[in-house]
Amino acid sequence: MSMVAQPIVLSARDIQNMPEEGFLDGSTGGNVTWKTLLSSSRTSSDTLTSGLARCAAKGGQLKCHRHAHAEIYHVVQGHGTVTIDGKQQEVGKGDVVFIPGNSEHGIRNDHQEEDLVWLYVFAADKFEDVVYRFSEDATKAKL
Repeated sequence: MSMVAQPIVLSARDIQNMPEEGFLDGSTGGNVTWKTLLSSSRTSSDTLTSGLARCAAKGGQLKCHRHAHAEIYHVVQGHGTVTIDGKQQEVGKGDVVFIPGNSEHGIRNDHQEEDLVWLYVFAADKFEDVVYRFSEDATKAKL
């Protein structure tokens, strides 16, 4: 039974207390972690799924992958390199990236001291609707 969408306000404390998630197999997806903020499987929301992702300093990364849903990144801390369809672009705090559906993309943090953190948004009711297909391994990654 799905919830009816309701307005939601998440406080900084709510977000801080959320558990971090990650890929079960970091060798497939990378060592990125995230906190799911809005997803109809967890919140009384619909239409959009969002969260905060983090790549740790000194080599944190989300490996190149594809999914059918378009995605937006808004970098809120640090800087790194995003790759979309083989083209690399440096990104930093305040930058916004639009990633078309089914475009191969990934992001990495080469900074030695500061984590790279970005807000991600999908046009999907719930995070579980987004199927990651990693370039190194065409099988569905386990979340």
